[in-house]
Amino acid sequence: MKPSHKYQGLVVAGTHSSVGKSSISVGLMHLLEQKGYSIKPFKIGPDYIEPGHHKRACGRPSYNLDTVMCSKNYVTNLFNDIMTERDLAIVEGVMGLHDGASSTSEKGSTAAVAKHLGLPVLLVIDGKAMARSAAALVLGYMKLDPKVNLVGVIANNINSVRHAQIIKDSIEHHTSAKLLACLPTSPDLSIPNRYLGLHQSIEGKATIYKKWANHIESHIDMKLFKKLFNLNKPSRSTANIKQEPSRWKTKAKPCSFNIAVARDEAFQFIYQDTLDFLCHQGFNVSFFSPIHDSHLPKNMDGYYFPGGYPELHAKSLNQNKSMIKDIKKAGIAGQMIIGECGGLMYLGKQIIDANNKKLSMVGLFDFSTSIKTRKLTLGYRELKPIKATNKSKNLILQGHEFHYSTFSTNNELPKWKNSSLKAGVLVKDGFTTRNCHVFYTHIYWASNKEWLNHLASSMITSIRGTL
Repeated sequence: MKPSHKYQGLVVAGTHSSVGKSSISVGLMHLLEQKGYSIKPFKIGPDYIEPGHHKRACGRPSYNLDTVMCSKNYVTNLFNDIMTERDLAIVEGVMGLHDGASSTSEKGSTAAVAKHLGLPVLLVIDGKAMARSAAALVLGYMKLDPKVNLVGVIANNINSVRHAQIIKDSIEHHTSAKLLACLPTSPDLSIPNRYLGLHQSIEGKATIYKKWANHIESHIDMKLFKKLFNLNKPSRSTANIKQEPSRWKTKAKPCSFNIAVARDEAFQFIYQDTLDFLCHQGFNVSFFSPIHDSHLPKNMDGYYFPGGYPELHAKSLNQNKSMIKDIKKAGIAGQMIIGECGGLMYLGKQIIDANNKKLSMVGLFDFSTSIKTRKLTLGYRELKPIKATNKSKNLILQGHEFHYSTFSTNNELPKWKNSSLKAGVLVKDGFTTRNCHVFYTHIYWASNKEWLNHLASSMITSIRGTL
């Protein structure tokens, strides 16, 4: 299914991770927004950090486009729901252009989404210590899948005019792509990294986006860029009228539930599509901080603790005893509480930090987690109940894991399992006590309507006492 409209847009792809596509994406977003374009940002794949930077760069929420956790039809409808004819989509890719969920197919890759949405590709390469081989690199990315419309290249880490000319001549002689910019290295433009990727957008200054915008504008052939990607002049119209979202196939429900979402330095990993979906399905969403607020928000039907970096803020979380007391009391009383990854860590007994210091957490679950010995767990998940009931037998939860923490102790029994074996190992996840549910998997809620219905039923049964 192709998009029902041909919208303006482009995909910023890379040859590999850490090549600079995130910095160039936010720089382009900020630059073009300042030039009068209505930018709609997107991120391919399961990512939370880059969308936060997108939002600060152009002032609009960023949406994930993932063809593994969601169907292709869902991705199409999501894209069409967000875009209008006056908008310009800038879509940041994931990893390298052809990297995804499979080593032998395009599944989940940037290339697959670019083709599916009919968007042209701007490829970012690292030109450092490279000459004519730059052409071989670009040509290989083009020839692996000729259906990908790769039209332009930006070369990063080019520090002389002579080097830039060599890169340009080689790429444009051997390929049909045009070299649009050669960007020199600058220490002032660095966005710090840590083990899960870039630092979160809330940790840095917004001036970095303007710096990247200026950096790109100083070196890009803007006239050629607009021509290659068929960019129309910025629209002066302010009309942005949309019908009911098509991706959920239902009309918005009146607000029936109140859900409070943890959001602060420790908890940031939540999809914008999840927030939209909750509102559409009749949930009144509010936010609170387990670090800074003394107490839980009152009159809530449920609480959601998404992923993040609780291990970096374990001391502050531990010291907020009144918040911990409120959460534990709510859980014991039967209120619905959901935790994912970082939320799972916080709702357990202890977090053991990188210095092997043990810090007590909420204690709703009989397990502790540790970041002392980092072990990467990464992959898509399709979870099904291990022991299905009539209410849960049709539940399938799409999501992904990406964390370096591990269980140091775990006396809880998993309630869910990955529906497929990977390397002969059956992944088990998901723990429940009373009406509290935690997962190491980040669930893509918006593509799992049955999951939200299941939770709503639990709320009604446990909190309001009726079916």
